[in-house]
Amino acid sequence: MLRPLIAAALLTLPGAPPAFGAGPEPAPHQVVVPIADLDLHSAAGKAELRVRVVLAASTLCRPAWMTKTADSEFAIRYNQQIHRACVSRLTDRALARFNAG
Repeated sequence: MLRPLIAAALLTLPGAPPAFGAGPEPAPHQVVVPIADLDLHSAAGKAELRVRVVLAASTLCRPAWMTKTADSEFAIRYNQQIHRACVSRLTDRALARFNAG
């Protein structure tokens, strides 16, 4: 009963600072991950949950300045590392909250 409520609040970033150089369309601060259609008692359901959480985290971790074309290979790799670290951190935090609830 509480899991749908927890899933709705999984990827909330309270007090997150705005992205550097955020343009007219700021990144969202919350993404709702639907789980009603998943069988979370099966391995396939858990794997699908992880995929959905990773996609939501990827959306939250993509500030406007990252969508611009990087001017060097170093900048491209740097942006990729920042993005991967952010996605990993948010995914782990969201799944830990889900499993605890």
